[in-house]
Amino acid sequence: MSYDFNKIKVIPAEKEKETHKKGVWKVFNENIEVSIITHEPVPYEKHCKWWENVFEKEYVYIIQYQSTVCGYIRLTKKESNSKEKNVISISLVNKFQNVGIGTHAYKLFEDKMKEIGVTQIVALTLMSNKIGQKFFEKNKYIMTGFDEVKNFKRYIKDL
Repeated sequence: MSYDFNKIKVIPAEKEKETHKKGVWKVFNENIEVSIITHEPVPYEKHCKWWENVFEKEYVYIIQYQSTVCGYIRLTKKESNSKEKNVISISLVNKFQNVGIGTHAYKLFEDKMKEIGVTQIVALTLMSNKIGQKFFEKNKYIMTGFDEVKNFKRYIKDL
């Protein structure tokens, strides 16, 4: 199936919008095997608690194709407590993967981050996540190391 890339939007998630909250939850749980956070599905109640506070620590964007939530992109803010700053998380519904939607959406997101003054983005991928590694390498990230204990590779891109 081919997609009209002009119908892809990357919009700020709205805390009060139920379709955004549920959409992120569904996409996250569909891609749980590549998460560096957990490998267990997240119950909706736990997700709702996370959703209440996430906007203080992260930029959260929804990837839409036409009006359908097909993914999300998150980026930790510099002010967060995280050891790493500006860490990206990008995820798409399986049926929208490997057709260029993620790459197109990422480029739109990157432009938005440049506009607000983000100068560098960090990506962490599980060692086993070859698709994620290929994605970041294709988008000009440079692998800067890996953590054998936590089992992930670290990539950086200067904007």
